[in-house]
Amino acid sequence: MVGGLFNGLGDRTDYESIMSRTAVLFYCVAFFIFMSVAVLPFTVMERGIVDKEVLNGYYHPIAYQVAQGLSTIPGAGVLAGLTSIIIVFLLNLNDGWWYFLNMFLALCISEALAQMVSHVVPHFVIGMAGIAGLFGFFMLFMGFMVIPSDFPEGLKWTYYIAFHTYSWRSFMVTEFHSLTFDDPMSPFQTGHDVLKFYEIEDVNRGNDMIVLACYAVVIHLISFVVLVIRYSFFKGKITPLNGRKHPGERM
Repeated sequence: MVGGLFNGLGDRTDYESIMSRTAVLFYCVAFFIFMSVAVLPFTVMERGIVDKEVLNGYYHPIAYQVAQGLSTIPGAGVLAGLTSIIIVFLLNLNDGWWYFLNMFLALCISEALAQMVSHVVPHFVIGMAGIAGLFGFFMLFMGFMVIPSDFPEGLKWTYYIAFHTYSWRSFMVTEFHSLTFDDPMSPFQTGHDVLKFYEIEDVNRGNDMIVLACYAVVIHLISFVVLVIRYSFFKGKITPLNGRKHPGERM
């Protein structure tokens, strides 16, 4: 639907195309990342099995967290590839490889956050509401709706906390850094003017990709700490349903 609605957007150089580009890039960050909440019910539902296996010593929580992190990489890669093919080619946007890398890292972070929330909530409905609220918070402070200099003094830190910030502004730099516009009525004659308006003209895409990668690693580390605390301070003895103890079960 996005490809059909904005088909050939990259070939246009009028003022309306500037607004459409910024809007569609915001949509890509907001919607595709938001959809990662779908992973949360599955991690919550499998928690009962993980509790039994971890508490009976079959594996350490770090093994479970590493397995979770690695298992999300192929899915994030496929989703990022599909969205890149659809968006970049149908809209004719710039630098498809940068789009893919940006989307891939953003999806890795969003799934890591969903997994982290799933470790602490009692029911997946509560977790979905919490992660939806968190993503909504990030979307609000990513610099699209309000430019950073207009943030209230006490909320300026939120611009740097939201990982949406680094993803969206990298999308913007990728798309606008080399563009020129021929609309004499437009206040923006070059892509640099657009980036300057949003106060992201000095953004380094490479640095932002490093930030996103580190963000994902930190979230996984926090998840590991949560799991260790959970299974260290709230552990108990679990026996099979038939009442017989497994030979490897902790006493």
